[in-house]
Amino acid sequence: MNLTRFRNPDQTDENCNLVNSAWNDLSKVWTLPVIHTLGVYQPSRFNELKKRILGISATSLAERLSDLERRGIVARKVYPETPPRVEYSLTEKGWELHSLLRQIAEWTVKWEKTSKVISEPIVERRK
Repeated sequence: MNLTRFRNPDQTDENCNLVNSAWNDLSKVWTLPVIHTLGVYQPSRFNELKKRILGISATSLAERLSDLERRGIVARKVYPETPPRVEYSLTEKGWELHSLLRQIAEWTVKWEKTSKVISEPIVERRK
C-alpha cells in the first residue's frame, strides 16, 4: 500500500524546509571539519581547534562554532578564571550528527574509490 497519498502536504513542505535549512548550515565551508575535530578531540579550546583544522581562519572558526552552538550541536563552556577559559564540545545532538557524518564518510570512501571520477577537484571540472 502506498502511504504517500496520505501525507499532509503542509507537513511535507515544513519538513523539507527544515532539512534544507539544516543542510545549508551544515554544508558551509569548515563546518564538517569542526564537527569531526570535536568528535576526536573534546573538549577543545579555540586555539586547539584552530591548530588542528589546517587552514581555517580565526574568523571562520568563530562563525562555525557560533552557528553550531545556535543549532544545539556544540556546547560552549566558560570557566570563570583569569584569563577566562572556554571549551567546546559536542552535545548529544552533535554526537548523533557526528555518527551520521562518519557513516557518510565511510560510504564516500567505499564508492569514490571504485568510481572512475576520483580525486578531481570539483572546481577544476567546472572549467
